[in-house]
This record gives sequence, structure tokens and C-alpha cells, in this order.
Amino acid sequence: SLVAFGAGTTVALYDPTDAQGPGIHTILQGHTKRVNCVRFVRTVSSAPTSSLVSASADCTARLWRHGSQTWDCAAVFEGHLNPVISVSSVQLENGRIVVVTASTDGTLRVFEVEDNNSSVCVQTVDVGSRNAIDVTLTVLPDCGAIVLATGNTDNCVHLYTRAQEAGSQFAKALKLAGHEDWVTTVAFLQYQGVGQDNSTISHWRAGDMILASASEDKYVRLWRISQAVVPKAASGSLDSDKLAAQAMLDAFASTGDSSAAAQLSTRAHIMAVASGSGESRSYAVSLDSVLMGHDGWVHSVSWTHADGLPALVSASADSSAIVWAPDADAGVWSSVARLGEAGGTAQGFLGSAVSPSGTLVLAHGYHGSLHMWRADGGGLWLPRASVSGHYASVQDVCWDPHGNYLLSVSVDQTARLFAPLQGGWREIARPQVHGYDMRCAAFVAPYVYVSGADEKVLRVFTATQQFATQWQALTPGALVPDFAKLAVGASLPVLGLSNKAVDEEQVRALQEADTNELDDSYHLRQTHTDVVANAAMRSTSGEGGGRGEPPLEEHLLRHTLWPETDKLYGHPYEIFAVAATHSGDWIATACKASSEKYAAIRVYSAHTWQPPSVRGADDELVAATPLSAHSLTITRMRFSPPSDKWLLSVSRDRSWALFEKTAAGSDEEGAFDAPTGPYRLAHHQPKAHARIIWDAAWSPDARFFATASRD
Repeated sequence: SLVAFGAGTTVALYDPTDAQGPGIHTILQGHTKRVNCVRFVRTVSSAPTSSLVSASADCTARLWRHGSQTWDCAAVFEGHLNPVISVSSVQLENGRIVVVTASTDGTLRVFEVEDNNSSVCVQTVDVGSRNAIDVTLTVLPDCGAIVLATGNTDNCVHLYTRAQEAGSQFAKALKLAGHEDWVTTVAFLQYQGVGQDNSTISHWRAGDMILASASEDKYVRLWRISQAVVPKAASGSLDSDKLAAQAMLDAFASTGDSSAAAQLSTRAHIMAVASGSGESRSYAVSLDSVLMGHDGWVHSVSWTHADGLPALVSASADSSAIVWAPDADAGVWSSVARLGEAGGTAQGFLGSAVSPSGTLVLAHGYHGSLHMWRADGGGLWLPRASVSGHYASVQDVCWDPHGNYLLSVSVDQTARLFAPLQGGWREIARPQVHGYDMRCAAFVAPYVYVSGADEKVLRVFTATQQFATQWQALTPGALVPDFAKLAVGASLPVLGLSNKAVDEEQVRALQEADTNELDDSYHLRQTHTDVVANAAMRSTSGEGGGRGEPPLEEHLLRHTLWPETDKLYGHPYEIFAVAATHSGDWIATACKASSEKYAAIRVYSAHTWQPPSVRGADDELVAATPLSAHSLTITRMRFSPPSDKWLLSVSRDRSWALFEKTAAGSDEEGAFDAPTGPYRLAHHQPKAHARIIWDAAWSPDARFFATASRD
């Protein structure tokens, strides 16, 4: 019921079983750079505790303990020279916690933490240029020795052992070859002896340790660690199967292809383990199975139990998470569920986690969200909405005019809508997926907004019938004006930056195609826009499912775009700030600037999407002059509530400026008397701060305003 994950420089705690909860309910702050790895502290029997460890790019790791009500940082592990990329820990029966960290500086560091939270580094293991990408710890139940497994960039799994006594040192025990590429993840399972009637694992014994390793070679390997048994003298020759297998390995070796022999070899490696009493025991480590099913790099493996049997979940760059279980009929490990969407999540999954009961699977990728599936008990895995958000710095946020939802834009090149649903804030739409880093946005009307990015153009977006239908389902009683005038949906061409509207004609064509029951060749000829139109049609008609529920990540990625309805030109450099009047009549925009010539505010009409007109020298209509006051980039603009009498701007030049609405109204042709159009400069305050001014805001009654600076 508790999931911990790295969110920027923090650790976020989330309960996926509480559908009505707030989502992320706790944030652990302490790291100064990105958190790379989070792991719960495990007991000797592999059960999770109420403590966790996190590793960060700030070259440290931290131990967090849960007290009566809060989570506190109990220890900081320092000493690495480069970012820490993996961490694992085990809590011994005497309460001492052993923590191992892996860093790109080519070392492993071993720390011990006592009950009073005092910590000490007891060992540094030099792995050289073949860095350890992942580490995991376990305790052998028979002798109590601690085993450390690392997955390295030399394509091998390395095993180390030590006693439990304080200050004991890890000693290199084995190097397991077989993978053809970097070993990205390792995980231990302590087998309890359940399911021995299953032919696939009938040779396992209670107390065996099963190590799963996965690699960029797309394969998952299972290694069995068991007490070594001295074989009795053979009374006859080896059986034919063993002779044939050995002959094949000898043939590979004779041709010089030793790597192929290593990949296929299942011979047992003998590992000597010293216990605390000084007694040495021998353990056999052998390759048990090779799981093939992924088409991309495998990034994580997690053990669980399903139907009383051990099960494994692997996540890959091929956009899938596979649930593996031993198949009694086939005698091999097979995939009982393949989760994800074919051809869906770009860049695939970076990791996964599974509940101890094996009924809930979480996976995460590049798009700042968790994908969640829950087993329904009948063999089906159903997707469920989970937390989501930006995966890079957020640059701007704004409320829609009615205060119903929030729009945010980020350098992850997306614009996202969030609304309060089911006791927390949920992402309800992703109206813009752009090719440039997003910088600013402002709502002009309840379902229309303008955004700026690292380009010279501002773009105008309008909601779709698909979004309006979804919003009405999520918030009963919500009214959507001019519903019929909205586009049905939107699509983004493969090589384009502009979202294209999907209209009624495309929907009707698809409906007629369904009615006429055309052959399958029609679907092969559909364009990308046709496919989106089909999805939009099903969503607005209620066929998409999940009505009244927050949309899934796959739905957000494809079916919540808003069409681009206009573009605003005029700026010579990348857009940096935008603001809209409360009345929805005017838009103020600014771009990056290094001189007074370009640090100007351009005003556009929200009705015509053109600059305001003024009377020229010959009584001709010309575009209004941009508003000038600053000498460097304008970082923020705000119109005063509620009448938009003032326009406030702040800049990198440390100054603020006030522009006043012109008293003279427009003539019959819509022209203003003032050369700058609807606003004119009223006051400029240079050097208002000692450093860059980043933000400004008005009081609700517009009697005063506040500015925020880097000083």
C-alpha cells in the first residue's frame, strides 16, 4: 500500500490502493540533485520495513525512517565522488542495517547503521571501469551470511559474501557470465518451498536463493543458489542428454566461441561462504532458466508471488511489462501477462514494481507518470489511473477563468491540465505535445488558451468535444458553451508541430464505414488523423470506457490534444512571457531580449488575433506600436483585476513598469487614438531590485502589487 519513487530532487510517497486518496501524500526533501534510486529496507526474510534508502546524483545516499507520524532522514551516506546510481539494504535481526551504494566513480561503499542512527563506512570495493549499474542484498537462511550481487557493465553478475558481524568485509565469490550486454538489474528471491509440485521448479528446495538478472541483451536469467551436495560416485556413464549437452559445449569451445559456451552452460559454480562462527560452507550457483520475450533493453525485474507460486515482473524499453510464472504443463517459465500497449509508450518503461500479493503492477517511463494494472482475479489485468505529472522543470501555471482546472507548461515540451478529482489533483488532459521547450501560457476564455515556447510564434488552442464530454462526465453539471462549434478531436502529424482538428465529416465517414462493414483493407488505408477521429468518436459516444474516471496515461498521450486554431507572429526571438486580460479581450506577449529594441510588449486582440489598429499620419490604419520600457527580457506580465486597468511587467533588467489602459475608446473602424493602442506607459521603476525580477502579482482589489526577485 506504499510506493516510493524519485521525483526530481525529492522522494515521493504514494498509496496506489487508495483510489479516493490525494495521490502523492508525502514528499521527502533533503537531496540537492536528482534522485536516481529508491529502495525499501528489507529484513532477513526479505519482508519490507518502514524505512527506505534513496540514492542521488548529489553523490550521497540517505536513510529515511518512518516515525509515529512523519518520515525523517536518519542518516546520510557520503564518500562517493560521482553520482550514486543504485542502493540496496538489509536489516539484520539485531536491528543493524547494512547499506551498499554503487556509484559511477567505480566503487561500491558498504555502510552500517545502528539503532541510534549512527552510521559508518566499513568498506570500499573498487570495481574499476566496469561500473556496477545495480546492486541487491540478501541473507542466506542456512548460515546467515550476507550475499551482495551486482550487475556490471562487463556483461557479468558479480557475487560477494560476508558475515553478519559488525565490520565484516565483503569478499569476491563468483563472476557469472552469460549476458551479452550490460547487466542493468538484479533481484533476489528467498524460496520458501511453495509449489514444488510444479515441474518447472520441482528441483528447487526451501532455503534456495533465486537471483534474477536482466540485461540490455533483452534476456532475463535466473540463477539458483543452493547448498552444494557432494555427488556420489557414478556407477555408470552419464546419461545421453548430459553427454550431448557436454559435447555441444566442447564443440563451441573447440571453435573458439567461448561466449556461446558460457551462455548455454548450466554447470554449477561452487561458492565458499564463511559464516560468523568461522565455519565455511559451499554453495552451488547454476543457471536455472533464460526468459526470452522482450524486444528491447530490460530495465528492471521484481519478484512476487501469484497463486502461491513465485512470479517475476520485468519491464523493458519495448513498452511492455511481462509477468512471468512457472508453467507446470510446459515445464518452463512463460509469460502469463504482457502489460502495456503495443507501439505505445515512447522510449518504453524504465522500471516496474509489483505488490507482494502479485495483483498490482506499476511501471514508469519517460513521460512523468506511473502506469498501473490490477488483476481482476479471472486472469485479466485491467489498467487503472495513477499519478502523473511533468518530468522536467515547470515554467508557468495559470487557472482557467472559472478556476475549475489548472494549466501548466514545462520544458518537457508538454502542456497539461490538472483538476481536483476523487480527493486529489489528477491530470485530465494533455492538450499540447510540442517540439520545443514550453515557456508560458495564459487562458483567454474557459476553453481557449495561448502558449509560447522556444520559438518566435505563439499558438492558440481550443478545447474539443472529446474534452468537453470527458469534463462533463468528471464534473456533473459543468456547462460547455458552443459545444457544437468545437472540433471533435485533434491529431498531431508525425513530422508536424501543429495539432490538427478532427471534424464532423471525418467522424461521419468512419461511422458510414462501420455501417457499411467495409473489408479490413479500409483500416489499413486509414491515415493518422482517421485513427484519431475514430478514437474521438468512440470517446464522445461513451465507448472509450472509464467515464467519470481520470484518463489513463495511454489516453492522455493520444486522445486529449486540443487543435491549434491560430498563430501569432511578430516577435524576433523566442517567446518568454504571455498574459491575457480578465475580460478576454487582449493578449500581451514578450520575447527574449538583450537590448531595449527587442524588450517590447506586443498586444494582440483575442477576437481577431491581430495587433490593435491606430490612426497613422495620413489617417490610415496601422498596427499599434509595441509597449516599451525595459532593456532586457521581460519575465512576467500581469493585468490588474478585475477591470484590467493596469498592465504590470517585470524584467531581467531589475525594473518594473506600469502601463495604463488608454481613456480614449476606439473609433468605428476599431482604431485607437493612442499610438500604442489600448495601453500606454504610466510609470517605470528602474533598479527596483538588486537582482533579476522573476515574478509579480496583483492584490485581488488591485490596490497594490508584489514583485519577487533573485535577490
